[in-house]
Amino acid sequence: MMDLLVLCLQAATPIWLAALGGLIAQRSGVLHLGLEGLMLCGAFTVVAVTVRTGSLALALLIAIGVNLVISVVFWLLISKLKANAIIVGLAISMTAAAGTTFALVTIFGSQAAIHTDAALPRPLDLTNGPLAPLGKVTVLTYVAVALTVAAVLILTRTRWGLRLSVCGVDEFAARSAGVNVVLTRLVALCVAGVCCALAGTELALANVQSFSENMTQGRGYLAFIAVLLGGVSPAGVAAASVFFGLADGLGVRSQLGLHGVVPVQFIQMLPYLCTIGAMAAAAVINRRRGVGPPTNADDLT
Repeated sequence: MMDLLVLCLQAATPIWLAALGGLIAQRSGVLHLGLEGLMLCGAFTVVAVTVRTGSLALALLIAIGVNLVISVVFWLLISKLKANAIIVGLAISMTAAAGTTFALVTIFGSQAAIHTDAALPRPLDLTNGPLAPLGKVTVLTYVAVALTVAAVLILTRTRWGLRLSVCGVDEFAARSAGVNVVLTRLVALCVAGVCCALAGTELALANVQSFSENMTQGRGYLAFIAVLLGGVSPAGVAAASVFFGLADGLGVRSQLGLHGVVPVQFIQMLPYLCTIGAMAAAAVINRRRGVGPPTNADDLT
């Protein structure tokens, strides 16, 4: 049971971190479909830099810097040039998929996976006892928990958090109250970029300690769905991310137990089937409550 919990946390952490960034962006009024691309850029940068320098701290800082630059470009396109946020987000994800593959070939001369000896620290040094599997959990899982608590406090107890939420609910009301909506969204997108850099780092250096082409495999889109499924609240986002992690963990366990009995492709579909089922259930519940879909009209025009 404890092994399954650890598998769940390991699978959930990248989604969880990216979803927290998507939550902040959505609270500001931006539907962020670029989470996938930002995760991919973060994962590639942190592995590439550690291979070249051997410094995990420097690699993480550069990965955050790369994602901040992309986030600022995203903000310029949707705020200054009035581009559609959904289209720009998808473009970022598609460009990141092609760009990281191109960088992989250009820098390392091959599309094969690149490996590094760097690994994320694991705070609990447990070797024996029933809690020993928790020793495999990296520091970024605890960071995800801390960020969730911080997000609850910021969004509900601070002036900036309330202003952020007003920007997403009613932009005109926010401007009337003297809130700088454009600057608030810039900060929100930068926060999302940092969270995705952490998510990419967790994905690349937690277990496999490598980067391979398109290694995110849709986890950024699962993070976006976790924001919607979680009701755009930190606790809900955390619960949705853990749910997706559980589905992924069950898929891994099933591959080990049902190898040769059920095709691997069907087992790999499990997290996404659970996603579809969860979204359908949430839609039915919201319809019965009379709650509309959590979208921003400005982003759909």
